[in-house]
Amino acid sequence: RYISRKIMTTATLPCAQSTVTMVFAIPKEQRDDLVSRMDEHLAAIGFHMFGHTFSGTLAKSQEIEERAFSVAEVASITTTESWSEGTGAGRPVIELTRLYIKKAAELMKAEAVRLGEVAAESSGAGDQEVADADNFDLTSSDREFYTQKRAEQVLAPLMVKGAAYSSVKLCTKSFGIDAANMVTKAFANIAKTLKEVDLSDIMAGRPEAEGLKAMQIITEATLGANITSVDVSDNAFGEKGVRACTAMLQQQTAIESLSFINNGISEQAARAILELLASPQSLKKFHLGKNMTGDDGTAHVAALLAKAPNMEDFMMYGSRFTADGAAMLAKGLAVGTSLKKIDLNDNNINEEGGIALAGMLYKQPNMRHVNFEMTSLGPDAAGAVASALAAGCPQLEYLNLSACDITPEGVPAVAKAISAMKNLKVLNVAENEFGDFGVAQICVALKMSGCPLEELDVSNNELVNPGAVAAARLAASRSGFKSLNLNENYISDEGIEEVKSVLDGAGLSTVLGSLDLNDADMADEPEDDQAAGLDAMLDHLKL
Repeated sequence: RYISRKIMTTATLPCAQSTVTMVFAIPKEQRDDLVSRMDEHLAAIGFHMFGHTFSGTLAKSQEIEERAFSVAEVASITTTESWSEGTGAGRPVIELTRLYIKKAAELMKAEAVRLGEVAAESSGAGDQEVADADNFDLTSSDREFYTQKRAEQVLAPLMVKGAAYSSVKLCTKSFGIDAANMVTKAFANIAKTLKEVDLSDIMAGRPEAEGLKAMQIITEATLGANITSVDVSDNAFGEKGVRACTAMLQQQTAIESLSFINNGISEQAARAILELLASPQSLKKFHLGKNMTGDDGTAHVAALLAKAPNMEDFMMYGSRFTADGAAMLAKGLAVGTSLKKIDLNDNNINEEGGIALAGMLYKQPNMRHVNFEMTSLGPDAAGAVASALAAGCPQLEYLNLSACDITPEGVPAVAKAISAMKNLKVLNVAENEFGDFGVAQICVALKMSGCPLEELDVSNNELVNPGAVAAARLAASRSGFKSLNLNENYISDEGIEEVKSVLDGAGLSTVLGSLDLNDADMADEPEDDQAAGLDAMLDHLKL
């Protein structure tokens, strides 16, 4: 009610339509009035609700108003709307006004909550937070468009004399060109100590040209430092964005960790990474998930992997490659023997690709984590992968073969391999077709291995009672067991009670996950030809 606004517009009239670009503006005295009122409210909240008199409420109120104004200002200059002749520009004025007020209210609420947290902690730790001397992190749920002034405020700790941060995360904040120039100044001040930069999701809401230029400025700002880790994920910038990082990729020769997740890494973008990265031999971690790379782009990724013999952590989930792409990746990864983690989930690897990967996995003695979820391996390739891991990866701790189309016929080979996995802690074989007999086989294999299993997921496997009881008895035999997922099966009410009884008897009543999608009405007796075998396996699993 007490804020007035002045909206300036520029217009061009191509025909009967007018293109209106809004520029948000409010008289200074009105902005000052809002600041004054917020200061009064924050002071009153601190005193009357928390019994404290807080200093700095005026400065915080000024910051809140500037941030709210910045949001509306950016929205006004980055949104172009067409208006029919005679309609005017009333709707954008109202929307910008509402946006300004809404953002100020959100920030006021967040500050009131923070004051309460400070008051609660003041009796012990006082109301000064202890900063992390090595890590600077802007990550939060509050997406904010940084102006030059705002960037200078939040980056101030990086620019003080003697600052020595080794890791900087700018993610979830949107940087324009002026704000990016402030990053250049900040990085220059900590160049001697800076090693890791997280630049994920820093272009949101910006026009493409501005976002790409800001990315170029910020990545070039790293050149004075010796960078070992770079994350530019979630910017969806495609080949143009990769090339905006040219100077950094070509001149930083000690990069060990590089992430391009959810970045539109097409065939052309993948080719650009291969072309520009000067020192792939330094890479130990390469993450490329959630892109649309396809087999053609995967060929370039595989060529890069062939130049990276020290690779330890490779991720390329949801990238739309098939068996051909998987075979190329297997060949590229086979140049080294240092791999510890691989995640290729949500790709149509199929049998041919799975068998190619098995040949590579056999030669990775340091492997600890394998995620092949939703890769359509089929029974034969799943058995080949599991056998390779059992024979060549003695340190394996995590294995995910869920939704891999493993039929009952493929279970014996997988179970035999699992029986040799001595260090397995997490096994996920959900969404296959194991049935009671197959799950019981897996549980017997896990018991035979003597592994320190902590988590087992056999959900959505057409279980009735025996398989569920087998899983519960296995869990009860592991002192450090933490999680059992039996959901989306056909376990009867009696079967559920027996599962709970087994777990309760072992002091593990909290490990059973939700059964909200279990369908007890589908419960049926096992086939006669399997009954004897099931009974024998259940007896073997008894404590």
